[in-house]
Amino acid sequence: MNTLMIDHTSCQQCGTCVAICPVSVISLDTENFPYMKEEDEKRCVLCGHCEAVCSKQALKHRLLPQTEAVQRDKLQEINAENLSVYFRNRRSIRTFLPKPIDKSILEKIFKVVSYSPTGVNFQRNKWIMICNHDFISQLSNAVINWMKTMIEQKAELAQYLNFQKLVNTFEQGNDIICRSATNLVIGYTDAVYTGGTIDSVIATSQLELLLPSFKLGGCWAGYLMIALGYSPEIKKMVGLDESHTVHTAMMIGYPKYHYYKIPHRKSPEVKWI
Repeated sequence: MNTLMIDHTSCQQCGTCVAICPVSVISLDTENFPYMKEEDEKRCVLCGHCEAVCSKQALKHRLLPQTEAVQRDKLQEINAENLSVYFRNRRSIRTFLPKPIDKSILEKIFKVVSYSPTGVNFQRNKWIMICNHDFISQLSNAVINWMKTMIEQKAELAQYLNFQKLVNTFEQGNDIICRSATNLVIGYTDAVYTGGTIDSVIATSQLELLLPSFKLGGCWAGYLMIALGYSPEIKKMVGLDESHTVHTAMMIGYPKYHYYKIPHRKSPEVKWI
């Protein structure tokens, strides 16, 4: 039984599915219908491009679940101009309303983010979604205590990032670690996966860009990311150990303030070859 199911009455025998396959495992038979050789089946990365590119929906991959067709009329509402404005209007949100995010909204966000590109379509991104405000406060305190230890040890990192100033700011009542966010999302992969950093950063970036469409905002939790990378104790707090690598952390919530102007940014430095 071939991996590809072809509707021979609908197939245009155009070969587009062959040309689009990223690992070149689809061939054309003597009648120009697509098929997958048995020896090539193990190399298939299950990306679904062959199904997605067929305008006649004449191809079905046996190992992939049925998915919905693209609604082209909806895509036409997105153009270069309004999407560019949306991207340029992105702001890092550091002040949040004390309003919880409904779990159903977070589930919708993760479902969309699961479509972000990954190396060889491995799809090995994993997430921790923290919704408990008290636990987020505990994490902030744990990071500060870790910083104090690093200061006592005269660690180079503590001097480079001026941990003492951060500790002083925190003890004055300003949570510069998690910004009193209602939610934290942590991106990680199994440590053995060498492509984890790139995959997780791409997915988290797409997550941040998606947030405003749900009336949410986010900001990368850089100090928490560093602490999770250095401290086994803090890593253990979120249920991870040496078999996992944390790549990203982001504070998310409903923005307290809104922006009405796009600020200036430097012109891009591009080397054209």
